[in-house]
Amino acid sequence: MEIIVYSSHGCGFCIKQKEFLSKKGIVFEERDINSNAQYFQEFKELGGAGVPFTIVKEGDVIVSMVTGFKELELTKVLLLQ
Repeated sequence: MEIIVYSSHGCGFCIKQKEFLSKKGIVFEERDINSNAQYFQEFKELGGAGVPFTIVKEGDVIVSMVTGFKELELTKVLLLQ
């Protein structure tokens, strides 16, 4: 499973989400859409409407997309206890 979090500078909910994932021991890749044009383009192509925007991939297939910091939804998607 691969987890990618699209975020932006100064986003309080992005910080909370990254802290949540780290606290749970979840490895993720952060992609800052403000500092990288390619990441911003990916974000738009995936239908990102706000940050944090998290995608979960199994191989090359996206199995889940979560917009915003939604702790309960992330827990369900990532099967955390």
